Amino acid sequence: MTDAQVTRREVLRAGAAGALLLGSGGLLGSLGGDAARAASLASLAGDAKRGGTLRVGIAGGSPTDDFDMAHINGPSATVRGQVFYETLTYLDGQFRLHNDFLVDECRPNATADQWTVRLKQGVEFHNGKTVTADDVLYSIKRLMNPKSGATAAGQLTAIDLKKTKKLDNRTVRFVLKRPQSFFDYLLSDIVYIVPIGYDPKKPVSTGPWRFKSFQPARQTVLTRFENYHGTAAYADQLILSELPDDTARVNALLSGQVDAINQVPYAQVSQLKGQSALKVAVSPTGGWNPITMRVDVAPFNDVRVRQAIRLAMNRKQAIAAALYGQGAPAADTYGRFDPAFSASFKREQDIEQAKSLLKQAGQSNLKLELVTSPIAAGIVEACQVLAQNAKAAGINITVRKIDPGTYFSRYGKWPFAIDFWVGLPYLVVASIADGPGASVVNTTHFNDPGFNKLFNQAAKTLDAKKRAQIVHEMQRIQYQRGGYIIWSFQNGVDAYSKKVGGIQPIDKTAWGLGRCQLHKLYLQ
Repeated sequence: MTDAQVTRREVLRAGAAGALLLGSGGLLGSLGGDAARAASLASLAGDAKRGGTLRVGIAGGSPTDDFDMAHINGPSATVRGQVFYETLTYLDGQFRLHNDFLVDECRPNATADQWTVRLKQGVEFHNGKTVTADDVLYSIKRLMNPKSGATAAGQLTAIDLKKTKKLDNRTVRFVLKRPQSFFDYLLSDIVYIVPIGYDPKKPVSTGPWRFKSFQPARQTVLTRFENYHGTAAYADQLILSELPDDTARVNALLSGQVDAINQVPYAQVSQLKGQSALKVAVSPTGGWNPITMRVDVAPFNDVRVRQAIRLAMNRKQAIAAALYGQGAPAADTYGRFDPAFSASFKREQDIEQAKSLLKQAGQSNLKLELVTSPIAAGIVEACQVLAQNAKAAGINITVRKIDPGTYFSRYGKWPFAIDFWVGLPYLVVASIADGPGASVVNTTHFNDPGFNKLFNQAAKTLDAKKRAQIVHEMQRIQYQRGGYIIWSFQNGVDAYSKKVGGIQPIDKTAWGLGRCQLHKLYLQ
């Protein structure tokens, strides 16, 4: 399998070929909708069974990938990470935080600069070792070690390692350099727990699947962990096949080579719904795949240029053309489904205002290169829509498409590019993306004093209502002068063979595949 990409015409052609492959069938329809309907449809699968091999095709993948818990970045790596590793707290597909996942307790002091975390008793790693406070500290220190190259390092900078300590075998007192009212949410995002002496080439975790093998850009093989602290996996074995080519991924499902796929090409959603052998799960999500502008380099260091480009984009057209309607308009702020998120901000195309701003900035007839990559469904096409829209405002945008590996090799360095985000809580994103001290994934290089001040206020505010008011003001700054073009919140679309049961169709986080809970799927 190669990283070769396909045009929209080729995707549609592949969809037609798939229809011929299995023949037309009765309309099963989407598994999206309310929870009752979703549960009813899921129940059609019958009683859960144990056994067999579950085969799943996932988007993305690079020959340079590894299985290290510290190197979770990009679509395929995040799926692998969420399937195999576990975090102390857990944000489920309904956007509810569980502070009782691996722990009995996760609570702050009155000033939110200390958090006490107490592990559940008897949770085991795959090697039979019981999880202890020492393992938690080891995992955190490993992630914070600059030599690890950890993706999560940026969000843990508030931890004071010298003062953080073990209180007993199951309890850690985290001491923070600055308050973090959302520290429990941070711990739910790729802060994976591994044992002392962890070997990334022979990884173990507390998750429902044991490691068997991993071939970068090809395949991961996992087996059921019988002593899992939750409900043990139904399948004996799980095979994750990395299929970055949309056509190949869909055809693998249609031909029966895999039992499920994520990131269904939006062009084929309607066609796949009509396949009697398949089930299609569509979920609204807080996932966002922005177009990014580095605010520290010309011409994007002029807020008028950023505003003009934002105003040039027809977001409804982008959703219709790039996502085939599978999304909701966004207005350059993230955090949908976070209780503190305000949906009051709107952004409509305004070509005349865009022209006026460019003229004021001395940037009429602006020429730009936009680097894009198929790291998520519809992102390349959205860039093409922006380029077409921008012509009317006198902006000439050349869209340069590269493979995911090349894109991630210069992640955060491209002046005008794209990114991939699942739906995380607002302050978690701000802490690692564009808030004070954000560095690893600050692709816009945003460092706004007003935004930073508000972030720090929110970080020490434990009262949820008061914190929400501060978040709304942070959103206002992003709306006015941020570096992201957040044009939509994309639906998540997965597809399954009808022989797969236990499907959880609603996943507001956009991790996909039922919040990567593949151990809950079974074969009929």
